[in-house]
This record gives sequence, structure tokens and C-alpha cells, in this order.
Amino acid sequence: MLPLSKTHHAAFDRELFTIASEYRLQVSPSFETESEVLQRTIVERDGEQLAIPDDGVETAHLREYNEGVAWFGE
Repeated sequence: MLPLSKTHHAAFDRELFTIASEYRLQVSPSFETESEVLQRTIVERDGEQLAIPDDGVETAHLREYNEGVAWFGE
């Protein structure tokens, strides 16, 4: 389970960003937004390691999700 706000969850479901190994935020190269919130909380944090507890994310589910994200390639 990845705890996200409604806005961030929608962006995640649209594959605009994902979480890579070592919990690094990876943003789609095509993600453009006029939202200051999304710019500040996603786009500007691309590549940043997130502080997520090891038991906070099901890594197998995330790995499977990432395999289906066309733009993502670790």
C-alpha cells in the first residue's frame, strides 16, 4: 500500500510518476503540469530518495507495476 493524496494517487494511476528501487521518485519525461503543488511535490523531486518505511510499500507489487510503465526503465 502506498499512501497518497487523491491528487497524487490520480497522477500515479496515470503513470506520471513511479517509485523506483531504493524508493527513488521517477517522473515521466512527458509529465507537464501547471499545478504548483504537483510541480513542487513531484516534478521538482524527480530522482529524490523518498523516506518510506520498508513495511510501507509492497515492493513486489510496485516492481510489477513498474514493469507495465512504458516510459520507465531502471
